[in-house]
Amino acid sequence: MLFRSSTPEKSYRHFVHPTTWPAAPSDMSVTACAQIEQCPRRWALSTADYPDVWNGRGYPPALQVATLAGSVVHLAIEIILKRITRAGLSSVSDPAAPQVLRELGGFTRLVEDCVGRILGRYVDNPRAGAQMEHARRTLRGQVPQMRVRVQSMLSRLRLPNAPSAVAAATSPPDGPPRRLPLKNGIHPEVEVRAQSIRWKGKLDLLAVGPDSCTITDFKTGMPDEAHKVQVRAYAVMWRLDDELNPSGRLADRLVLAYEGQDVDVSPPGAPEIEDLSRDMVARRQAAEGALATRPPPARPDIETCRYCNVRQLCDAYWASANPFVSDDGRFGDVELRIVRRHGPTSWDAVVLRARDLPEKAPALLRLPDHGELAKGAKVRVLNGALVRDPEDNTVHVVVTVGVLSEVFHESPDDHRELSMH
Repeated sequence: MLFRSSTPEKSYRHFVHPTTWPAAPSDMSVTACAQIEQCPRRWALSTADYPDVWNGRGYPPALQVATLAGSVVHLAIEIILKRITRAGLSSVSDPAAPQVLRELGGFTRLVEDCVGRILGRYVDNPRAGAQMEHARRTLRGQVPQMRVRVQSMLSRLRLPNAPSAVAAATSPPDGPPRRLPLKNGIHPEVEVRAQSIRWKGKLDLLAVGPDSCTITDFKTGMPDEAHKVQVRAYAVMWRLDDELNPSGRLADRLVLAYEGQDVDVSPPGAPEIEDLSRDMVARRQAAEGALATRPPPARPDIETCRYCNVRQLCDAYWASANPFVSDDGRFGDVELRIVRRHGPTSWDAVVLRARDLPEKAPALLRLPDHGELAKGAKVRVLNGALVRDPEDNTVHVVVTVGVLSEVFHESPDDHRELSMH
């Protein structure tokens, strides 16, 4: 099934289902496992290759402005952490910290730079073009608040009196970097690998001292029980990483650092780590089993699907009778069949699938440009503005495509069969 975008960007016209479904990750991560458990089809569609769409990995992610601020804050914290640990400081309140921050341009300048870096990740993304300016203006307007968030989260940070450390890896000329045992010190952004159970993760901050070992995970969202599961899984991976941690040291403190508070999580001891590792193996095997099905099973759910990056490609989503509609009914997803051109930028259509709209109800689709749609084409609109008029027999709903909307359409001539192997 071939979908094209109606947006004017020439580089983003063709959208296809994957010709080959992706294999399960060779080493499972907490995020990937949770996504697969939630919906195997969603993970598979998101991570498959789409060479006809772009050169990036997976399906081009939508530019979700609401989540970008958290990414900016997390990146700024990461940069500052690396600098202050490299300088051997214990906190941003250290007398030498102002000099480190000046070298970074200060909090405001750093946050502004991080805005540019986060948006830079979408430069080659064909789905982002129409929303880039909106995202840029929105994030620039939030710089003062993001600066306060960064300062608040770092203000509570107290590192143990241990020397700073760099990544324990060397790069031999004839192979990948070697991972060497971590010495006592402060280690930001540490990738741990538990090869015996085939799991991996990235620790925001690992502090290893003579008599203590602390894992800190920075969270820019609201507290969630899933975060506790995640950081405890990190403790398991650290214990089982026989390259960075050959002595099998336990993490004796786990911290979730939120904007307003630090939350201590009970660290697992050696017996519990054995139980958790068995559970992690079982979860990985279940995820692998789900992804071995062709196509992987879909698990449509109202709350899950509304944030899905690939719902426009998922037939199970549209067949679920629960396409996303905002609480006030003003915005939502709708699948239409084009009947005829109505005006220069509008099209008569009928509803195929939409929540709270009758099938075959007459509709009017309004586009922001003069894009061409074929008669009989199936059109899927994400986040369109919906205006209903149940008393009008000629137009039951008007669907208007705005800056935050996306349109994908299938030509009636596009009937090529795609391999699902």
